[in-house]
Amino acid sequence: MNKYKEILSQWEAPDGKPTEQAWAEMQAKIARSEASPSPRIIRFSWKPMMAVAAAAALIIGLIVLWPNQMLRQVTAQAGAHEMVTLPDQSQVDLNAGSTISFTDPWEGDRQVKLDGQAFFEVVKGGKFSVVTTNGVVEVLGTSFDVFARKQRFAVECRTGKVKVTSNHQEVDIVPGYRAEVIDGQLTVSEFDMARGDWRMGEFNYEHAPLVDVFEELKRQFNVQITWPDLANRFYTGRFSNKNLEEALQLICVPMGLKFEMRDNATVLITEGRVSFR
Repeated sequence: MNKYKEILSQWEAPDGKPTEQAWAEMQAKIARSEASPSPRIIRFSWKPMMAVAAAAALIIGLIVLWPNQMLRQVTAQAGAHEMVTLPDQSQVDLNAGSTISFTDPWEGDRQVKLDGQAFFEVVKGGKFSVVTTNGVVEVLGTSFDVFARKQRFAVECRTGKVKVTSNHQEVDIVPGYRAEVIDGQLTVSEFDMARGDWRMGEFNYEHAPLVDVFEELKRQFNVQITWPDLANRFYTGRFSNKNLEEALQLICVPMGLKFEMRDNATVLITEGRVSFR
C-alpha cells in the first residue's frame, strides 16, 4: 500500500479532490478488482455443434426412411441341394456349392444374386433379375436354369422367354435354347429338354472341360479329389450323383484315367486305365 501512496502523491487529485479522498477511492477500486478476477472469455464455434446435429439427423433419417428389409443369403453345402422360396413365392432349386442372396421383402424390381447354379421357377409379376459376376438374366415369369461359376456362364430356358446379357452382348432365348459365353462371345444353341438334369441328380456334358466335370463331382459327393494336369482335356458323357464309384468309372474310363478311392472322402486320379477284376 505504501507503494501506491507514493505514486498517488505525485499526481494531482482529479476534479479538485483532496489526495486522501482520491486515495480512498483508488483503494476501494483495487479491493474490488482483487476480489473479482477478470471474466474468462470462452470462444464458441457452431461448427462442432453443426457436425453433431448433421450426424444425428442422418441417423434419424436412416431409422425412419430405411426400408424394412433384411438381406437373406442361402447356401447349398457340398453334397446337398436347397429349395428356397423367394418373397414373391417364386421357387429356387439351389445346386450344391451354390449361394443366392436377396432382400426380403422386395420393394420394386425383384432381384437375386447368384454364385453357382440354380433352377428358377418365377411367378408372373414385375421384372425379375438374376445377377451374376458374368452376366444378368431378366424375365417376367418363366422357368430357367443358370450356371455361373468362375468364368463359365450359361442359361437354359425351359418355359417363357429369357433375356441374357453378358460382356455388353444381349440375346433372347425361348424354351429348348441355351445361351452361353464361349471365348467371350454370347452364343445360342439348342439343348434336349427331355434329358435328365442336375435337379434329378443327372449331369450331362458335351465337350466340357474335364476339370469342370471333376469340380462338379467334388460338390455333389462332398469329397476331395486330386488329379494330374488335365489342361485341354474335354469330356462328353454323363454321371449320376447317386453312386460315387459308378460316377468315377463313367468319367475316368473313356478319358483313359484311373482312380483310387482312399477313403469315403478322398479320391486320387492318375493317368492310366482302370483295371477291372
